Amino acid sequence: MDLSRILQLQRTPGVFDLAWGHPDLSLLPVADIKAATLSALERYAGVMLTYGIDRGVGPLRDMVAAQIGQSEGVTPQPSEIMLSAGNSQALSQVAMLYAAPNDVVFVENPTYHLALRILRDLPVRIHPINGDQDGLDVEELGQAIDSYRAAGQQIAFLYTIPTYQNPTGVTLSAARRDALRELQARSGLRIVEDDVYRELWFDEKPLPSLWATFPRGSVIRLGSFSKSLAPGLRIGFITADTATIDRLSGCGLLDSGGGMAHFPAFILAELYSNGSYDRIVATYRQNYAERRNALEKALQPLYAHGYTWQPPHGGYFLWMRLPPTITASSALARIRAKSVDALPATLFSSKPLGYEAIRMAYSLYTPNELSAAGSAIVAALTS
Repeated sequence: MDLSRILQLQRTPGVFDLAWGHPDLSLLPVADIKAATLSALERYAGVMLTYGIDRGVGPLRDMVAAQIGQSEGVTPQPSEIMLSAGNSQALSQVAMLYAAPNDVVFVENPTYHLALRILRDLPVRIHPINGDQDGLDVEELGQAIDSYRAAGQQIAFLYTIPTYQNPTGVTLSAARRDALRELQARSGLRIVEDDVYRELWFDEKPLPSLWATFPRGSVIRLGSFSKSLAPGLRIGFITADTATIDRLSGCGLLDSGGGMAHFPAFILAELYSNGSYDRIVATYRQNYAERRNALEKALQPLYAHGYTWQPPHGGYFLWMRLPPTITASSALARIRAKSVDALPATLFSSKPLGYEAIRMAYSLYTPNELSAAGSAIVAALTS
C-alpha cells in the first residue's frame, strides 16, 4: 500500500518525529469502528448514504448532549447543538460567518498554528494576546479591546484553547476564567472555544468548558472526536445559543450539502449506544498518560541545564522553553542530528514570545520510543 498517496504524515524509519500531533495507528479502534459500521448499516441502510439534516444526525446529537450534561453539569438543548466535520471545518465556518473584512480576531500567543492558517485565509486582523502558566492574559486582552473600540474598530471574536492548549498544554486557571467571564460581560466579546482535548485528561478531570460556565450567547464551543476517537472520521460538534446554531446550520454550505459528517455520525452513535466509546476514550487516556510520563522522565536531566516545561495534564503536547542562550533553530538542528524532530515556537506565534521554545508531541510513539527520543534530545542538547 502506497501510504504517500493516502496519509498526511509520512513516517521516516529511524526518525522520532515529535512534530506531528497525530495518533499512533496501533491505538485506533479499528475493530470497534468496523463492528459499529456494520451494525449501523443493518439498522439504517440507505438512510446513512443520503443527504442528512442540516444540524446533523439527531440521535447522535442527543447522545452527545447527554454526555456533556453528565460531565459538565449543563445539557445543551436540541436547538443548541449541531454536528461538524471536526474543529478545522467548524472554525472556518464560524470565521466565515462572524468575521467581516478587517475585523479583529484575538488569538492566544502562542496558539495552534493551523488555526492561524485558517484565519489567515480571511481578510481579518489577527491580534495575539500573550499567555503564561495560567493561560491567556485577560488583562492584556481587556486593554486591547478598549483600544480597538476607542478607535472604532470592529472585533469579531476571541479564538482560545483554554483546556490543554495546543501548543503549550496549559489550562486556563479558574481565576483567569472568572476574569474572562467578567470581561465578556463588560465588553460583549464573542468567544470561540476550541475544546478538542477535553476528554484526554490524565491526572484529574478538567474544569468545565467556558460554554458551560459563561452566559448563553457568549461562547461558541467547538468539540471534536478527532482526538478521542479517530481523526479520519472527520466529525465533531458545536454548542452555542439557539440563534448561533440557527445561523451556522442555516448557511448556504449546509443548505447545499446537508449536515456534516452524516455517515460517521451513525457509526459514532452505535459506539455510544454499545458502550464502546467510553472504553475507547479511557484507553486513550491511559496510553497518552504513559507516553507523557515516558517523555518527561527521559527529559528530566535537561532541567539542570536551564530547560523548563509545565507538565501537561492532558492533550498531546509538551512545550519546552529553552535557556536564553539557545535558539529554537539551533536546538532543532542539534536534535535532528540525533534523528529526532520537533516544531519551533515561531510557528505558533504572530508576534515575538520573548523566549525560545519547541513543541513535542507524545501521541505518535510508544513509551519505549519516547524514552529513546527523550534520551537522544538530552544527549544532543547537553553535549
